[in-house]
Amino acid sequence: MPSPDESAAETMESSRIAVMECEKEISSIKNSLRALNLGASADNGDALNSLKVSVHKVKFNGDNETACTFKVHLSSPIEELEIGKMYDPLDPESQGGFALFQSVETSNALLTMEVYSGGEKIGVSAAHDLLPLVEDMKVVSGGDGKSLMVDFAIVAEDEEHVGDVDATESSEVKEVAEESAAADVAKEPVVAADDDVTGEDEPGVENVEARETEKSEEEEDGNNDDKFADAKEEPDDVTEEAKPAQDEGAKESKIQVPVCTLSVHLEYTPSLNDKRDALYDQLNEVSKRKAEAIESLRKSASALNRAKMEDDDKKSPAVKAGFLNKSKPASAKAPPPFWKRWYDKTIGPKSMLWVIAPVAKNYVIFFGMSAFFHYKGELSALPPPV
Repeated sequence: MPSPDESAAETMESSRIAVMECEKEISSIKNSLRALNLGASADNGDALNSLKVSVHKVKFNGDNETACTFKVHLSSPIEELEIGKMYDPLDPESQGGFALFQSVETSNALLTMEVYSGGEKIGVSAAHDLLPLVEDMKVVSGGDGKSLMVDFAIVAEDEEHVGDVDATESSEVKEVAEESAAADVAKEPVVAADDDVTGEDEPGVENVEARETEKSEEEEDGNNDDKFADAKEEPDDVTEEAKPAQDEGAKESKIQVPVCTLSVHLEYTPSLNDKRDALYDQLNEVSKRKAEAIESLRKSASALNRAKMEDDDKKSPAVKAGFLNKSKPASAKAPPPFWKRWYDKTIGPKSMLWVIAPVAKNYVIFFGMSAFFHYKGELSALPPPV
């Protein structure tokens, strides 16, 4: 198990490496932003984003494979373009092989595909939201665009290609309805007849009372028989009521079978503003990671310092041994002799004479020459010309 010092040192080293990596990322992002701002211009075609749509493969659910054309509908901006043929890998920029949309609002745009064969409409796909598709796209190698392959299921709009539910499934639905109705009837309380109705008559007054009770019980028994008959007839009524409902549900339950499946290639090229926004978002994210790494580095450094201080306190005693003993300081030395001290003060290299002489020399020369020219200046005069 590593000690606190080792764990703090490892954390500090990892935080330091993370800070350096964040610095490199921030530097690269800033360089990209600088290059993007230098290359930005209003006349540049990259000022608008674009979406390129091409059909790479058509898979039919049968043997009725025919030549097809496609129409691509975009909701924002509202635009419709036609693709006349399949994507040709040998000539990817061929005319009619793709549909190109510009200035696309990816936040609320919907993409829909329609398939035509011989001028007749085969089917249409469901509307696909572009925002999650653009977010899931991967950057194209060697460029700034993003690409993604999406499968579009084409469903026929007419009733010819709509399959009804199988007869076996409808019969199973009816059987389930009958079983559920029978289960509901079985849960209802059953009224049972009293066993005393078949009892023997007693003589005397008790016999009369018994006859009266017998009549009342017979009436109750008749009512119970009616209840039993109603209870037996209820399942038929319930099933009869359930059958029309299930028949209606079976009529309404229809399965839409896809006519074909399109493998559509979407290539999105962001605009300059989109690139700039993406770089700024990335810069903010890296800056947050850098701040977190710096905070972790600070905490690990403080923890390491505290651990070192604790170790120093444990190792070094508060009071040194022998502090009460008087000892002569080791730095004390005997003073130099008298002649040495006299030499250092008068004519030695550190004496006052050698310190003042270089400075006083200039003053002595200046004032001496001034006095000489003042009193004996004629000596320096030139003789008169002959």
